[in-house]
Amino acid sequence: MLAKRLVTILPDMSIEEILEITKIYSISGLTSEKAPYIFKRPFLSPHHTITPVSLVGGGKNPRPRRN
Repeated sequence: MLAKRLVTILPDMSIEEILEITKIYSISGLTSEKAPYIFKRPFLSPHHTITPVSLVGGGKNPRPRRN
């Protein structure tokens, strides 16, 4: 529960952070023409039994994990 609240108390993202996160989302195919930039910090809440392979997006065609 504390980790979910941490996102709300962090300062706004810098331009460098916005561009870095947007690059990752773009490569993953998660951006759109309506929202080309990601301004919100990504937050993941994986289950405590998730495997390391699942957490990093493993598989036949590895991709970054999405929300």
